[in-house]
Formats: sequence, structure tokens, C-alpha cells
Amino acid sequence: MRVVRTSELAWADSLKQGAYLQRRKELGGEHLACGLWELAPGKKSFPLHKHHLTEEAMFVVSGKGQVRTDAGLTPIGPGDFVSFPAGGSAHQLLNDGSEPLVYLGISAPKGVDIVEYPDSGKVASSVGTGPNRKRFIFRAKDQVEYFTDDEDAG
Repeated sequence: MRVVRTSELAWADSLKQGAYLQRRKELGGEHLACGLWELAPGKKSFPLHKHHLTEEAMFVVSGKGQVRTDAGLTPIGPGDFVSFPAGGSAHQLLNDGSEPLVYLGISAPKGVDIVEYPDSGKVASSVGTGPNRKRFIFRAKDQVEYFTDDEDAG
């Protein structure tokens, strides 16, 4: 058993770039990763994205916001649980309120994932977890055929 006292953990900047601003308290977990997140008012969580192998979920602790998906915007608030199945709809959180949106973010990482970013036309692949994770990001339109530049393919 492991007990993490979130009141004793300091917030760490997690994403701070333009319209994206949030902080995180890493709670741990190997097969079921968990973090306490704070999304600043007027900011977005991550770019709109869709995981093909990793399931994600969130539980809203305080504040209000919206979840953006292919179906549009859905309001969320304290006590709401939202799940994002692997291979499901692309999603993004927006804090359109006046106070921080605090939520528990949960994921079931497989150690390998493919993530699509519909707004920017990018694709990311990753392998591994933690500091040893390798990630490769490219534009989907720049894909090549399997034998491109392979001299032995003729």
C-alpha cells in the first residue's frame, strides 16, 4: 500500500505555453496512473487529442469547465466523472470559469501509444513510461510508403 497526502505535495507546472496553463501533483501508479491537476481560468488542458491505446478518465474536484469533443462542448463541474476510452473521440478540457478547475486525472498507460491531434494534423507515437519514454511526433500528411528510400526494395 502507498498513501500520498496531496496536501503535502507542491504543485508543479505541467504545461505552460500560450493558451495552455496547468499544474500537476503527480500521485503515481504504474498500470493506473493518477495525477491531481489544476487548470487555470481561461486556459486549455492539452491540444485536442485522441489516444488509440491509453484509456483516460477524470473526476472533477472543484471548479467548472467544458469538455470539447467531436460532438461539441459538454459542461462539467464538481462531482462529475468523465471517461475517454482508447480509440474514442478526441477530447480537450477548457476552463471557461473564473476559478481554477481542479480534477483527478487517471490513465491506464500501456507503455505504447499512438495519439492523434486533429486541430494541428499531427500524430505522436510513444514507447516506454516516465523519464525513459521515447516520443516521436510528425505531421500526418508527411507519411511515406513502407518501402520509401529503401534501396533493397528496388
